[in-house]
Amino acid sequence: MSSLRIVKGFSTIGRRAVFARNFHSGAPKESSSVLEADSSKQMNKWYHTSGTALAVLAPVAFAVSPSAMNMPVDVVLGVLFPFHSHVALNYVISDYVPPAARSGARAALLAVTIITAAGLLKLNLQGPGLTETVKSLWREPKSEKAN
Repeated sequence: MSSLRIVKGFSTIGRRAVFARNFHSGAPKESSSVLEADSSKQMNKWYHTSGTALAVLAPVAFAVSPSAMNMPVDVVLGVLFPFHSHVALNYVISDYVPPAARSGARAALLAVTIITAAGLLKLNLQGPGLTETVKSLWREPKSEKAN
């Protein structure tokens, strides 16, 4: 019978060393904080739903543009893009930012998310809209008439 001895960082079974890591369970914690958007089951569900909605609405927006249907689709996209990015970047912060700096990084991310959502909302309500702005990148510039 082999003996099992656990030493910090690895365990030994007989004479073989087996490295053990402290893995977290894959289940999100029960937090509903916007700052820790990757730690909530509800936010995780909304994140995946928003990904599906973005995959459906982005081509629809280009298909219906320009029309009266374009503005509501652009407004929804203007909310979904920042939300989806916010949750996804919270996963990046959890994986790659040292624990001591996470709360500051999450606060900065929340500020950027709010500013992005406000900018897209302004573009959609007072400007040409998200879809028309993206389409304008491939349009020929209007030539000025020479006097």
